[in-house]
Amino acid sequence: MKTAASISIQYNNPFSPFPAKDWKTGFQWAKDAGLDGVELILSDPKLIDVKSVISELDRLGLSVATIATGQAAALEGFCLTSYSEAERGLAVKRCFEDIDFSVSLGNRPNVTIGLIRGRGNPKNSADERELLKRELYKVAEYAANRNVKLNLEPINRYEVTLLNSVEDTAAFLDEMGNPPNIGILYDTFHVNIEDCGQVQTIKRFGDKISHVHFADSNRRLPGEGHLNFSEIKEALESIGYSNWISLEMLSIPDAEHVQKNMKRRMGAIFK
Repeated sequence: MKTAASISIQYNNPFSPFPAKDWKTGFQWAKDAGLDGVELILSDPKLIDVKSVISELDRLGLSVATIATGQAAALEGFCLTSYSEAERGLAVKRCFEDIDFSVSLGNRPNVTIGLIRGRGNPKNSADERELLKRELYKVAEYAANRNVKLNLEPINRYEVTLLNSVEDTAAFLDEMGNPPNIGILYDTFHVNIEDCGQVQTIKRFGDKISHVHFADSNRRLPGEGHLNFSEIKEALESIGYSNWISLEMLSIPDAEHVQKNMKRRMGAIFK
């Protein structure tokens, strides 16, 4: 398994322990901590200096774990389940651009479909489920043609109304016919809220897991809540998972704490 940290390279983000303008410092921090790569947080890939990013990755010997797209929803309002066909079209176009950005990086990291699907309306969840299928088919087809894989992320009920659990997300992919280039992003924080248990969920749905996020039960660094990350790691090993594990926690109590303690916390898991 390869390890990474979430670093914002465009606009400040609560999951990045460095301001976006200091993304190079964040890359160096990840390297110094012994991680293998970085998960890139961005909103509009067209505004990214790709050559500069690749140059820094090459200098440090890091890879891109995956591309997080949630900022496009949070800052720009993109939504794959909007009731406006025009707005859905814009969201699909942005996903296409994220996929093109993945290709431009060389190693074609997975692109995550998380918050960009929309926060949803519980009164219209069935309609939104169908809208998401319709638009996600388009994104998946485009990604397949570009040899890029998508991570579909379950997000807990307090943040969105659609696809909260790994179980429901797996059922949704079954309904779609299980496109071979869409997997599930397994996030320990969300799973702790929505699923029957960390180990049980990994073993039940392991064949669908394409990416993993580590954050403790309180969304702090691993080891600062009540989750057992050694058991989680062992469960992932037991299913033969060999892809990326990215840190995606909030900077609690502050960014300096995360910067100082991440290496020790991850070292305790990956002994």
